[in-house]
Amino acid sequence: MRNLILIVCLLIGLFPCSFSAFQPYEVRLYSQIEILPSKFELSDYDWRWLGEKQELAIGVYAPNNPPFDLVLEPGIYKGISADSIMTIMRNLGLRFKIIYYPDRDIALQGLLNGEIDMLADDGKRQRNESYGFLKSAPYIPDYPVLISRKAAMSNKHPIPHGARIATVQGYPSNEWIKKYFPDAKIERFPLPQNALSSVAFGENDYFLGRMIVANFLLERHYATTLSTAEIFSNENIGPVFLFHPKNAQLKRTVDIILSSISLAQHDIIFHHWSSKPDLWALKQSVVFTQKEIDWLKQHNELKVVINSLNAPFTFFDSQKQFHGLSADILNLIHFKTNINFKVIEASSEKDEIALLKKNKGDFIASITKNSKNDKELLFTRPYVLPPFVLIVRDTPLAHKKIAQTAKLAITPDNAIHDWLTKNYPQVELIEAKDTYTALQMVNEGKVDGTIENLISAHYMIDRYFRSRLKISEQLSEDTAYISFAVGRDQPELYSILDKAIASIPPRDISVLTNKWLGSPDVKMDTWTVYRTEFYTLACIATILIITSLIWNYYLHREIRLRKYTQKRLQEQAIFLETLYNGTPVPIYVIDKSGTIINSNSAWESFFSPDNESIKQLSLTSQQHPLSTIYQELHSLFDDPKSLVSPPKRYQIKNRMGERVIVHQAVAYRDNQGNISGLICSWQDITEHEQLLIELSSARQRAEHASQTKSNFLAIMSHEIRTHISAIIGLLELAATNKNQQDDITESIQIPYESALSLMGLIGDILDMAKIESGKLELVPEWVKSNELATPVVRLFEGLAKQKGISLHYHLNAIHPDEIYIDVFRLRQVISNLLNNAIKFTSEGTIEVIINYLPQNHEQNILRIIISDTGMGIEENRQELIFSPYTQAESSSKHKGTGLGLAICKQLISMMNGTITLYSQLGHGTQFLIDIPVKHRKNTRVSLPTLYKTTKNNKRLRILAVDDHPANRLLLVRQLTRFGHHVTEAKSGKQALELWKKNAIDIVITDCNMPDIDGLELTRQLREISPQTLIIIGLTADARQEERQRCIEAGMDDCLFKPLRLSQIEALLLRCTLQQIEEDTEEPIPPMLNSLINLDALMQLTQDDQQLLNKLLQTSLQENIEDIQQAERLFEKQDWLNLAHYCHRLEGSSQIIGAKKIALECKLLEEYFLTGNTSDEVILQFNQTMRSIKTLNQAIEMYITMPLQS
Repeated sequence: MRNLILIVCLLIGLFPCSFSAFQPYEVRLYSQIEILPSKFELSDYDWRWLGEKQELAIGVYAPNNPPFDLVLEPGIYKGISADSIMTIMRNLGLRFKIIYYPDRDIALQGLLNGEIDMLADDGKRQRNESYGFLKSAPYIPDYPVLISRKAAMSNKHPIPHGARIATVQGYPSNEWIKKYFPDAKIERFPLPQNALSSVAFGENDYFLGRMIVANFLLERHYATTLSTAEIFSNENIGPVFLFHPKNAQLKRTVDIILSSISLAQHDIIFHHWSSKPDLWALKQSVVFTQKEIDWLKQHNELKVVINSLNAPFTFFDSQKQFHGLSADILNLIHFKTNINFKVIEASSEKDEIALLKKNKGDFIASITKNSKNDKELLFTRPYVLPPFVLIVRDTPLAHKKIAQTAKLAITPDNAIHDWLTKNYPQVELIEAKDTYTALQMVNEGKVDGTIENLISAHYMIDRYFRSRLKISEQLSEDTAYISFAVGRDQPELYSILDKAIASIPPRDISVLTNKWLGSPDVKMDTWTVYRTEFYTLACIATILIITSLIWNYYLHREIRLRKYTQKRLQEQAIFLETLYNGTPVPIYVIDKSGTIINSNSAWESFFSPDNESIKQLSLTSQQHPLSTIYQELHSLFDDPKSLVSPPKRYQIKNRMGERVIVHQAVAYRDNQGNISGLICSWQDITEHEQLLIELSSARQRAEHASQTKSNFLAIMSHEIRTHISAIIGLLELAATNKNQQDDITESIQIPYESALSLMGLIGDILDMAKIESGKLELVPEWVKSNELATPVVRLFEGLAKQKGISLHYHLNAIHPDEIYIDVFRLRQVISNLLNNAIKFTSEGTIEVIINYLPQNHEQNILRIIISDTGMGIEENRQELIFSPYTQAESSSKHKGTGLGLAICKQLISMMNGTITLYSQLGHGTQFLIDIPVKHRKNTRVSLPTLYKTTKNNKRLRILAVDDHPANRLLLVRQLTRFGHHVTEAKSGKQALELWKKNAIDIVITDCNMPDIDGLELTRQLREISPQTLIIIGLTADARQEERQRCIEAGMDDCLFKPLRLSQIEALLLRCTLQQIEEDTEEPIPPMLNSLINLDALMQLTQDDQQLLNKLLQTSLQENIEDIQQAERLFEKQDWLNLAHYCHRLEGSSQIIGAKKIALECKLLEEYFLTGNTSDEVILQFNQTMRSIKTLNQAIEMYITMPLQS
């Protein structure tokens, strides 16, 4: 009867009627609950007020909201609200009446008008607080709850992004939902029944609503398909009573009564309308020990192992959702203890235990205790104890009891196994892998019956074997002990799970058990049961099909291969025929007797028209043109190892006369491996040899022409330089004369610069000739970065100033100390570009910028930018500007050869760099040069001050030799300008006589003179003069090979005319230093960087010069003291102590990087320790002491001298 009333209630809720037509009327409250006495205290004033009141009017409103408000028949009001009102009124002892309103708004208006004293508001909609109504505490706890199709066992897996949530209209608000589920898609329904059904049927993922309403509906419609996923316990949305603002005393009295109502009373009210476990009541925490709490903190999520075939305890449905009685128990434990669970699947009890032993699982969710597993596992208290029953076929002839000769199917882990073998020893037990298989064996008649626990038997028969199998009797007094099980090494987990099960009321477990004893809607996924058999049959069928396909494919492949082979053989035959007869090389085949057995068309064409008669002849015949060749080829038949004759040149005759050929042959064998004949061919090279002869003749003519051009350029360069050298030199002397008047100096400057330009043109022509002949070579050296372009820029400052042009030079502040480059050629490039910039710029600015772009620790990119504001270059001429003898059209008024930029490009290319032109007609030109260069820190140390001062006071005796009077006069003037004594000689013969009569330090001679030239003079002087004599050659032939000839003749150096004053100054400085070194009694000590790795020490001290000096000073002082002690001990022949000081000297040398000295000291230490004092060791000791003293001198000189900037 009760269920019928509830169904009618739901139908009314699903199809609400319109109550707007009826007027409020009084209804009778109907409640059947037991009301427990409550203890509360009211003031006398409150009791008097209640006594005067005597009766309260309480309002309720439509529509029905099960299980809170129900009006199933006219005038009768039921529900949780009715039970709560009865409990409050019974405790107050007041009469009351219930006024039923058509909707909430009219009820609120009645409360405002004083028609009722209080209003029961279930809170399903957002409350309207505009009238300032007073609210009581909730008269029954209720909370928002999240319902899903999957049982909740963990909080570690939040709902997915974009989940679909179904809820009712009015509550909860969209803001509240977005707070917890920001990415959810919300769909609202008029009633909770509609929202829950959309989740059950897959239209939505979750339902969000009130817990009591959800439990009420789930129990009746979705008990096995939907479960509670989460309870929002911080949001109490239980129903309340609303009061008029003037009825504060009544509100206070009702709150006192509500606070005094016990949990037992709430439990009575809740379970009167729902038999499901009260999830909120389960929130009462289980009391764990501190040790258990610590264990849970370390294990945030427990891995629960389940047997997916153990229905109805643990199994998966077709959607792979975990279900079963054990799943429901875990769901209750999760809500009660907040422990998270993760499911690990197994297929048998044996697999479950194995997973536990491998630490892949923490505990087993459902296992029956037996004598075998009891030794391996710890079992919690059972949550169910079903009896064992016998299952047989549902036929009249089936056994009702176990017969002694029966055959029974039984699972390997069945706890009844021992009992059967003891009480029915004659029974044949046949093992089945799982319960479903055992029942199927009974159904198919393979066995007489099987034994299972009652819960599993009811579920499986009702689901899969209804009307085919039945339960015939209960066996034994023992029951199936079904519980959780953990490993014996997990006592804390055992205690936690045991307490959790103990905290669940037996009534709730009974409700869950009855749920699975009935006919739940969830079916076990039988695919797991049959998948092994299916896979076996599928594999066999697949193997048969694949075998047939392979055999079929093999046959088709053989047919296709045979047809393809025939086709390929035909194609190969055609190809070989074409290759044999189509090739222009004559090919023929002979046998051992020399008979031609085959030949191609090229062979026949070579001997046409006599080819037929020649083919009839044997190669052994003297009349055959190839008879001489066969005589040498016959050796291939005699030597089986020589299968191939090397190509060889022959001369044979045909109708065209005598031909030159290169003949070769290869032997071929028969089936037995014997040589059967030769395959021969030749290449006619008659025309090729003729071409080689003509090519050799042409090359000789070209080389002769090139040599002639080079000789002509050398002679012309020599003749021009010889005469112009005197002009340039004398003009330079006049221009640099400090006593000269300014106007005269300016007049001299103009022809002087013109002469320099003329020399530049000659140099460009010679450089271009070297580039074309490939004889131009770079001579890179280490040069300071700040000295790279400064001399060139300074050279052009005066010329730029004369034209009124601003010449700016900028060097990046961050640059390496030294770079490795051919500085002469680079300055030649910069000079050429600056000369062009000044030449083609009438006003404005010229800029020279040098940057260093870091590339790695060994190499930088040197970037040079030269830009001007001149006339620019036409765009169509820019690509040709770097070609030889090419000028811009706009520069036609300026004279030049057009070789400068071509030489620049070649030089930059030889340096592995690039030069790029950016120009616009009328807006100027910019050249960008990028060259990769090596770099290092400055390691050059200045000479001692003593020698710097001495070199300026040294007056040299110089013999100047030149047959040209003007050049001789110039040379004498230039040398005397620097204060040296000069003796003149106009020929080599006179120079020899003067050298014999005078003391000469330096001989400077012209290389090209009549009678005895400079090279012959040098040879004769070297034969009779000491090596200390310095001989310098001068030549107007500015070729590098000419300079090399002079050096080989014995000259110390050879300079090209014209000589500049700066060149002479540098030359005399080198010669002065050489003379000083020869005249000085004590040699100049070697530089420190030649003895130790100074760069490594700088890195060690992080480029701190003061720290480096301090380190060297300390090493110097220790070396001096150790040497004194070592020499004293050496005189005393105290070898052991001497070995100690050798060890100290080794350590000091090792610290500063003097590895050679350190090795010598180490050897000496070993000698003295072993008593080896031979003469060789004594000599080695003296040599090592001298080396250390030399090192000390180098250190002292380094410390006292600053680095060159």
